Amino acid sequence: MIKKILLLTFVYVNIILADGLDSSYYNIKDTSKKKETFFKFINNIAIIANNNILDDREYIKNNFNLNTNRMINIRQRYRIQNNASLKDYLYKVDIIPISMIMAQAALETAWGKSRFFKQAKNIFGQWTWKGKGLVPKFRKKGSTHKVKIFSSYQNSLRAYLLNLNRGWAYKKLRKLRSIQRSKNQKLTGTYLAKGLDKYSAKKEAYVGIVKSIINHNNLSIYDIY
Repeated sequence: MIKKILLLTFVYVNIILADGLDSSYYNIKDTSKKKETFFKFINNIAIIANNNILDDREYIKNNFNLNTNRMINIRQRYRIQNNASLKDYLYKVDIIPISMIMAQAALETAWGKSRFFKQAKNIFGQWTWKGKGLVPKFRKKGSTHKVKIFSSYQNSLRAYLLNLNRGWAYKKLRKLRSIQRSKNQKLTGTYLAKGLDKYSAKKEAYVGIVKSIINHNNLSIYDIY
């Protein structure tokens, strides 16, 4: 069983990372310290979310033949067919490398400066066509999508992981992940980022940007699963 990663505790004066980045974060002049603060915030909530997924994976392995409420919930949440095999379950219910999570978070929020990050607790630019949301300033005429408002940054990250694990646009990412799993390799952000070509209209250029952020900031050190 993959061991859970212990949450690292840390304190920055007047910066409450559990609830987001305090206003004092935006006054940090030192670029290195600012990046460190942002990445620690994302790392904390990413560890929690990935550990929840690992718990689900272990539960699936131990209870696959049981039709428990939790198994039903997992099947419905990940949109897994009723007659799916154990392999099918584990193919979708899996973690995302933290380096990739960090890189996308930095890119999608402009390092926490975006309106959507501050006002909607939306880290990854996820849209909604119903419910509460913020209207993008440059939304095309005739479009009805809004940027989804989340109750917490943790929920935003959970929704992002679920999107990658079940969305049609990320079949390539899941395939790449299964290849690394089949070879008993550590999951890496630079490798799985190749499956993000449909995440943005920039396509392959977006993939390149994500990989560049990972490499430039040495984020691969966080990929320890």
